[in-house]
Amino acid sequence: MTMRTSYSLICPCGHKGAVRMSENDAPYSTCWESYSLEGFDGDTFHKEGAAAGWPEVFERLRPVCPSCRRTLTPDNLSGS
Repeated sequence: MTMRTSYSLICPCGHKGAVRMSENDAPYSTCWESYSLEGFDGDTFHKEGAAAGWPEVFERLRPVCPSCRRTLTPDNLSGS
């Protein structure tokens, strides 16, 4: 079964979007995570095995605000 989670991402200019994560949460099967961006420019990221930390996720996604072209970091996650 796949579990989907969304994490709010806010640029200092006020633009809002999200990091979307899908992960395999089925027991007795290979662990994997897939990340994508909503409302921001950047890449996607897929990892199998051990869970990814936010620094690795942001390094691979390279999120950029479409409004001001600022590169975002884990500090831009809502609640960080």
